[in-house]
Amino acid sequence: MIDKPVLVDRDGIYAMCYVPFEHSHERARLVLVSTTPGHIHVQLAAELTESLLQRHAPGRTIQRENKRRVELGGPLVRPNLIRMLDHFGIAQLVGLPGAAALWDEGFERLQPLALLPYATTRRGLAFDGDLKELMAVPMLRRVFENLFLGALGQMDDQALYLALGRTAWSALGHAADRGLLQRRQLLGMMPVPARAGSMVKYFLREVSVDALSPRDPVRHRTAWLDAAHDELVAAVRRQSRHDAGASQPGTAATCLEA
Repeated sequence: MIDKPVLVDRDGIYAMCYVPFEHSHERARLVLVSTTPGHIHVQLAAELTESLLQRHAPGRTIQRENKRRVELGGPLVRPNLIRMLDHFGIAQLVGLPGAAALWDEGFERLQPLALLPYATTRRGLAFDGDLKELMAVPMLRRVFENLFLGALGQMDDQALYLALGRTAWSALGHAADRGLLQRRQLLGMMPVPARAGSMVKYFLREVSVDALSPRDPVRHRTAWLDAAHDELVAAVRRQSRHDAGASQPGTAATCLEA
């Protein structure tokens, strides 16, 4: 499995390989939405699955441990993701002390979902196109609609959704437009945590735009990064007020603004 990932389907320059993704927490309170597993995910999944098979682990355990230890994992993704979640206090919205607990004692409160849960590549590189491109490719659209949009109907209608990257955010808007989600469930967007360089540092206000190298591509992304940061701060504040109001005896819960 490590040397030869299982090819699920191919459509011209696009290819999909299988990684375990089926484990689901239908009562999860936080849903983290990414675009598709990358190459590191594929390698980690193969290694973990092989190890668990050698120990004769049952299929359900293999699925669960892949979801917990591999999806949104890896030496760069998970630490960056935890840093960003903690910066905004996201874990506190679901009753946990910090983001690391989402993959530990609070794992059942988390559901990672990918628009394309099979590891999808374009010309051999991890797919990073926008939603328009995804919808224009029949193979990608079919998987997106069946496995991502289809999964949304199984989730708790009080779950909160957080996008990792602009494509994932567009997909959540698309789902809301179709009535699969309520706008109040959408917290906002963070940059893809796998990105190396200064993007995450800039998003977390650890470096200023003036401190970026003149050739740093993040300089061309500061507008949407700033907007995403501010909108997420506002959304977390709204949700915190909503939760505080709902917890008061005799206080009716109000819907979050769109």
